[in-house]
Amino acid sequence: SARESEILGYLREGKSNAEIAAILGLSSLTVKNHLQRIYRVLEVGNRTEAVVRSQALRLLPEIGRASCRE
Repeated sequence: SARESEILGYLREGKSNAEIAAILGLSSLTVKNHLQRIYRVLEVGNRTEAVVRSQALRLLPEIGRASCRE
């Protein structure tokens, strides 16, 4: 879902559940529930694996890539 993609983006930035909840105006429990769903879909066991798998599957746009312009 769009919300789960948004949460994955914040995971990639290293945000905690509480930080994500505050940013999105959700409870920490709601964020935890979204994360559990993300883990099941991606077949992973934790947030680090979720970020790695989502990047491998190109579910999130790449960050930190400088474009070369000549």
